[in-house]
Amino acid sequence: MANSEAAPDASVPGVIVVADDSLYALIAGLGVRWRVQPQARSVDQMWQGLASGSLDTSSRILVFGDALPDPADAIAQAIDRMVQAGAHVLVIQTRPDLSGAIQDALRFDRGEPVGDSAGSFSVVPIDTLRAQGAAALVTHLTGVVPLAETDPHTPPPPVDEIDELRPAMPGFADPQPVSDVASPSGDYPEQASAELLARPRLPGQTTITVTSSKGGSGKSTASILLSAAIARASAQAGRPLSVCLIDLDTRDGQVASMIGQFMPTALNIRVQPMWDEERIRRNLVTAPDLGIETLLAPIRPRTAQTVGPDFYRTIVRSLQRMFDVVVMDTSVQYLDPLIADVALVEADEILFVTNLAATAVQGMARALREITAPLDESGLGIPREKIGIIVNQSIANVGMEREQVLAAGLGVPVVGVIPLATKDVLAATNLNRMHELLDHPVIGPAYADLAMACLPDRGLQTWPVSGA
Repeated sequence: MANSEAAPDASVPGVIVVADDSLYALIAGLGVRWRVQPQARSVDQMWQGLASGSLDTSSRILVFGDALPDPADAIAQAIDRMVQAGAHVLVIQTRPDLSGAIQDALRFDRGEPVGDSAGSFSVVPIDTLRAQGAAALVTHLTGVVPLAETDPHTPPPPVDEIDELRPAMPGFADPQPVSDVASPSGDYPEQASAELLARPRLPGQTTITVTSSKGGSGKSTASILLSAAIARASAQAGRPLSVCLIDLDTRDGQVASMIGQFMPTALNIRVQPMWDEERIRRNLVTAPDLGIETLLAPIRPRTAQTVGPDFYRTIVRSLQRMFDVVVMDTSVQYLDPLIADVALVEADEILFVTNLAATAVQGMARALREITAPLDESGLGIPREKIGIIVNQSIANVGMEREQVLAAGLGVPVVGVIPLATKDVLAATNLNRMHELLDHPVIGPAYADLAMACLPDRGLQTWPVSGA
């Protein structure tokens, strides 16, 4: 059925309002020429709305109330990320103590940079807003052209002014493609940090790619839990390893939804003038319950071409100089250049995930044949000894025996078997409690074993699991 809803006018800036009902009604009723998005009553609701598409990610003005249910540091973190992403952010001050606490927690108020193409930030007292209305907003929206009050006969602003309203930052507008101009070495884009890439990889550094040929195999779950298991098992041994998980599925990334955090993404690094360690670390997302850092995929699939193989190759090699272990979660399109030319090539180890469905096992056989075939036979030429198979969602007596899996694997060994626990895995995924699976009586030990199989020389130790 055709969608009868008219497309939003691109000349009218969108505004996201994160506030209580009374403040939302005030903003929506100001008569400003903008597109007010559905109300978000908390920072969490805002992230969820951006991820689900109920809030327009091209919106470039955000209004926060200071009397939100979120703690001040959570509000400040959201403001930091949005300003860095090019948004123009207003905090409406209803209580000076609350807005003051938010400002105290802001990174850029402490003198730290937020990016060379950052947006703006202002605090507007609610009494000023009520007295001056739209005029107060225009005064405080630094870098934004004045917004005309609603009038059906008022023409939209000129195109060149609208372009100024659309900063080339992630989540608000698409940046230009990566420059083809190489660095003096000829190997990297010009934004690459020569200083960072000149360093050797960390001692014992290991890069692992997790891939599959079939959706629904549990590849992203395996990537997250393997990363977390390595972090926990190394900490248990008294020698904690730093772990970074990269979501390389730029068209359908799942990691953000599974950890419950959605920004910043790889695009926040992509638009920086220099991809150095400080800017990369600033745009990683910490998953504290899992003990890992993550580099999230862009929110919008249509931005996938913006962060292509040259960008990710540079970032993977940069992260190899920053983290003991880098894990890459990929799409199922193993012939995509992002996978074929980056994820498979840059990895020290490749884990191919399959379940016991006949279609999945047959697809694995086809994929492994193409991946390992020599280049002169139209294959990818990936050494077979780099690859191991993870049998996920394993269960007995379903018409698929171990020998059949091994035969389909063309001699590639099975390095991990993860038992089927559908209900528990779904609950942990839906509730953003992936870390709880490490304490699961059968899932936890299976991932501990897999971590030790991937890093046999790092002295990893299992951890006690209740009921194991």
